[in-house]
Amino acid sequence: MKRAIQKSLLQYVIRHRNGYLFLACGSLALNILLSIGLISMFGHEKVILIPPRVTQSFWVSNSEVSPEYLSEMSLFFADLRFNITPSNIENQREILLRYVSSEYYESLKMQLISESEHIATDHISTAFYPIDIQVDNKHLAALVTGDLVSTVGTNQLPSQHVIYKIQYKYHSGRLLVKSFEEVKSHA
Repeated sequence: MKRAIQKSLLQYVIRHRNGYLFLACGSLALNILLSIGLISMFGHEKVILIPPRVTQSFWVSNSEVSPEYLSEMSLFFADLRFNITPSNIENQREILLRYVSSEYYESLKMQLISESEHIATDHISTAFYPIDIQVDNKHLAALVTGDLVSTVGTNQLPSQHVIYKIQYKYHSGRLLVKSFEEVKSHA
């Protein structure tokens, strides 16, 4: 009798052990599948960013950005650079410099400081009205075309049709400005 009870208890324990062993193996297999899935996802994620002013949707991944993002950010940087007065130029410059790549920071900073001194001493205000923007995703560049209206004191100067090229560097999910230069038109 004792042997029969002992045998039934042993079968009961073995059955429960096998059940828990089956659950543990299933859990292990599921963890391995999830790990493989996670590893395969590295480098394929897209981060949704929101620039200060959004007019269209866009995306960025670990190695590239959408043309819409380049366009939005280029318009934002053009606004910071050219919609200026003697009273807001330093603030605009500091915001723009937050987005400049470290290798190009000092040269662009010196250029912007020189411009801001000229604007402050001559009481110049400028307004930029973008007309067209062309982006080159492959080379991370944008050409921003527009009319630049300047006012010296209270005298408004004739508007200038200008084209600016903005070169970017994409690093660690951030779009950074490398250069911001005027392009001479061939007309």
